[in-house]
Amino acid sequence: MRGARTGGSCRGGWALAGLRVGRETRVGEAARSETSERTSRGEAGGAERVSRRHAPWVKEAILAGQRYHWRTKNRLAHNARNLGALATLLAAIGALAWWGTFAHPWLYVPVAAFGFGLLYFATFVLVVHEASHEMFVLAADRALSKRLNRAFGWSVAIFFATHYGKHWERGHLEHHVRPLEPGDPQSHNVLLGRKLLTRVLCNVFIPGFLFLDRTVLRTKRPGGKSSSSKGVIVLFVLLWASVLTAAGLTLGAPVALALFLGIHVITGFNHVKGALEHGGPIGHEDDPFLRSRTTLFFGRRLLMPFHISLHFEHHLNFCVPWYDLPRYHEDLKAIVPPAVWREMVHDRPLRQLSGELGGLSEAARPHARPAQPA
Repeated sequence: MRGARTGGSCRGGWALAGLRVGRETRVGEAARSETSERTSRGEAGGAERVSRRHAPWVKEAILAGQRYHWRTKNRLAHNARNLGALATLLAAIGALAWWGTFAHPWLYVPVAAFGFGLLYFATFVLVVHEASHEMFVLAADRALSKRLNRAFGWSVAIFFATHYGKHWERGHLEHHVRPLEPGDPQSHNVLLGRKLLTRVLCNVFIPGFLFLDRTVLRTKRPGGKSSSSKGVIVLFVLLWASVLTAAGLTLGAPVALALFLGIHVITGFNHVKGALEHGGPIGHEDDPFLRSRTTLFFGRRLLMPFHISLHFEHHLNFCVPWYDLPRYHEDLKAIVPPAVWREMVHDRPLRQLSGELGGLSEAARPHARPAQPA
């Protein structure tokens, strides 16, 4: 059995992400409001509730992230960092498209398709993920900050047939409230082994498979929910029809083809990301804070940009901006027990993707796949 429903909010002064959200609480503003009320009654009281339901170190680990909370940031510097990163990604997309005007098509299309997919993925992680935590951009007025993050989130999510409001502004909070439980709308991409490989190959090499993946295949999972809607899909088609037509007329057919194939590549990256973060036995841990893994490997800063693979840390305190996750990671080394750290933070990505890494609890360990002989 998976653990009690837990959740948190960046609105609470201490963002104690383990405070319980009642069944009657609606995801989104209601969940944030309830958690804020509970944390506003006092840091100590909230921390006591966390410590009663989780290992003693969890409270200290969550509070250790508060020094990096987005509320402590200089808004101008924070916004300049994120908007500058976004501008760099958009410039890289433009440069990659321009290369197609003189590169040989047989070389350009496969290389650029991978490049576009990686750049799309990085843009999605930076903008949509951070905006869902209301920290892509910061403003003195919370209502304005919320509107700005929503606008940025929608502006990127719509290009990938994703309903930002349903799947990220509300759905991602639900994911933090009860990760990997039946009601988690973001538990679809935790396939491992051959199933993961098959799904990635289908997404990358079968045109249009991503629509099936984002709708029908997700709803067939227990508690699964589509990340899109009819209106979003129609707008997605219209936007990309316009972009690809313009690219084909001005830059050439190879550029338009690579831009189109890049949409399929990002879905493959997303499945690998989910498998690294939540795949395997850890999904069966009783404690929600132990259902996320951090994976360290050579090239992760390129392939899993903006420290998105530091996921154990992110689920402990999701109010820490991406650029402070490495420092939070270092601080946690002195707090998290070594036995827990070895399971939650690892450098064996292939074993994680194959499902061979185990879990901490007796309930989780049996779900690990036997290691393959060398």
